[in-house]
Amino acid sequence: MTYRSKRLGLFSGKESSSRRAIYKGCGYDDEDLSRPLIGVVNTANDAGLGHVHLDRLAERVKAGILQAGGTPFEFGTIATCGAVPIGTPHFRYELVIRDIVASSVEIMAGVQLFDGLVLLASCDSIIPGVIIGGIRSGLPSIFLSGGPQLVTKFEGRSAVMSELDQLVFGSQYGGEDISEKIRYLEDHVCPGAGACSLMGTANTMQILAEGIGMSLPGSATVPAVYAEKERFATQTGRRIVEMVKQDITPDKILKRENLLNGIILTMAIAGSTNAVLHLLSLARELDIDLNLDDFDRISNEVPVISRVIPTGKATVVDLHHAGGVPAIMGELRDYLHKGALSVSGLTAGEILEDRRSRDHSVLTTAKEPVLPNGGIAVIRGNLAPDGAICRTSTISEKTLSFKGPARVFDSDEEGHAAVVSGSVQKGDVVVIRREGPRGAPGMREMMMTTDALVGLGMGQDVFVVTDGRFSGFTEGAAVGHLSPESDAGGPIAVVEEGDIISIDIPGRRVDVQLTEEEITGRLSKWTAPEPKSKRGILGLCAKTALQAHLGAMLDDRI
Repeated sequence: MTYRSKRLGLFSGKESSSRRAIYKGCGYDDEDLSRPLIGVVNTANDAGLGHVHLDRLAERVKAGILQAGGTPFEFGTIATCGAVPIGTPHFRYELVIRDIVASSVEIMAGVQLFDGLVLLASCDSIIPGVIIGGIRSGLPSIFLSGGPQLVTKFEGRSAVMSELDQLVFGSQYGGEDISEKIRYLEDHVCPGAGACSLMGTANTMQILAEGIGMSLPGSATVPAVYAEKERFATQTGRRIVEMVKQDITPDKILKRENLLNGIILTMAIAGSTNAVLHLLSLARELDIDLNLDDFDRISNEVPVISRVIPTGKATVVDLHHAGGVPAIMGELRDYLHKGALSVSGLTAGEILEDRRSRDHSVLTTAKEPVLPNGGIAVIRGNLAPDGAICRTSTISEKTLSFKGPARVFDSDEEGHAAVVSGSVQKGDVVVIRREGPRGAPGMREMMMTTDALVGLGMGQDVFVVTDGRFSGFTEGAAVGHLSPESDAGGPIAVVEEGDIISIDIPGRRVDVQLTEEEITGRLSKWTAPEPKSKRGILGLCAKTALQAHLGAMLDDRI
């Protein structure tokens, strides 16, 4: 039986001869063009650790498409590795790439007249980028993650990339012993392809893609080099053909309940704070009502049940062997919206049925959690009228309430230089501004400053407050995403050296000890600084990026 595309007529009749000729010139024939035409979005490249192996998975995906009676068309889009530009101004591109990737998928799917999409990606902003592209395309779409990398051993424990970062930025290469450790980790901490095996943004987003229903159940945490990952790739290829025939598009799967499940999982795994930006952006694309209040409410209700680094000592490979995302969902069965659909055709309730943790040292139960409340808190106060974000699982009990004098910097580099020079003392509050969506521009991660503090043993003795964001690798005491940001005239713009800053995580407050009249008076004298970038994609970001509490995407609704 010949497949009849919902784009009926686009590849039949003499008026379609030119487009058929183009595809025939690529080696396809009439039979190929009579089947579901599936775009395979492959973010593989030789420069990204999480993406370097994706060609192998793409071949399996295409095999599955062919087996199910579809015709695959593989195409590439850009994908970066955020660990490479750390410590340089080029780190500013790492969030705005989400918009570029989404647009590239949207454009390719539309121009090439595909019937469905397989979205293949591994890291950070690339994952929500391809998913947003799938949403915009309006085509049936399914996501396949590249999976975590395997893990090296160092001094008798599992070591991941964050440990190397802390040694480098905290030590200033001081001492032969430190240098030897740095060199060893440099050679061994990334043993092969895949996302760094801690609960950074990459693995958080891989897990959430499955948790919100965009991936086949059980696929997200499979390590990059396992044969099981290849089997999931083939199954994903088969499934997208079925989805096309059934016209199962992202908007038919992704409802508010799915995104709420994403928030629940984020809290339970103590996921990266970047998940907040990405879930808000997905909601915006789908015109679903979702805001920071949803995150804060769920954070107060849902316990942390994962011991994956940085919350504990386990890795994502350990989490996979403990049962992966279905097991996480099974342990959260009393919290999740069980009717939420998945690309598999199953509901969340059907996926989690009879699934439980196989290793409570890695993944606990909700009744005996690692922490009683979710790993991310929404913070407000006179420094963050529209909200801020804090990863509570990396803050010690003694540091949850903190007060100290402000040390004010206009970039991560300035903050880092002050920390490693010794001019930042225990009890200080490091305020880093002009690193927000428009100020950076691109909302950089404050990795240099926070890693230096942790590496120097002051991660719980100095608080960092910023309108920038944090890596999923980040440990220590920090509040980020202050909104409005400095360059938008937020109160952080007028904080002065020595102002007393108070942080109350249980009370969900971050405040400068000034009256409302004093803050208003300072703001009345404030003038917006010149943008750090005026041209190119960063210049566009400086002009149009939404504030963090809205997801920080480029505003396409101006």
